[in-house]
Amino acid sequence: MKEKILEAFKNLGFVLEEIEDFGFDFQYEGQHYLYMNNNGDDNYLCITHPVILEDDEGSDLEIYQVMDKINRTLKYVKANILRESIWLSYERELFGDEDLNPILYSMIHRMDAGLSFLYKTIAGTDEDNDTVSNGTDNDIDTNSNEDVA
Repeated sequence: MKEKILEAFKNLGFVLEEIEDFGFDFQYEGQHYLYMNNNGDDNYLCITHPVILEDDEGSDLEIYQVMDKINRTLKYVKANILRESIWLSYERELFGDEDLNPILYSMIHRMDAGLSFLYKTIAGTDEDNDTVSNGTDNDIDTNSNEDVA
């Protein structure tokens, strides 16, 4: 399955750089994302945006309030603490017969919208939350095979 996923990234125009024992780094809209390996489960697909907010950049309460807001508001993109910083992630189970191009296209666009929502939440600008949330949660035209990289 990993080979099919890597081929789908390539089909979408992404250049992935392998990070030993961790996954693959790629860029979208100037941001670094990771396709995470899970050697024990070939049907697991996870894209993350690492180290968004260091734990020392605010109080623990503020960090957890931001995470809570993201996790309550966004359907697919979730925030968690890894290595003492907030990471965004989108996880999905694969069944083997999916067309991975539209799946990855949608996941990456939802991660990008989730990242925008996170930055607005951190900045305290809530006036556009409905727009960002809807953009993240609504179906995206996944019939497109355009380069998204």
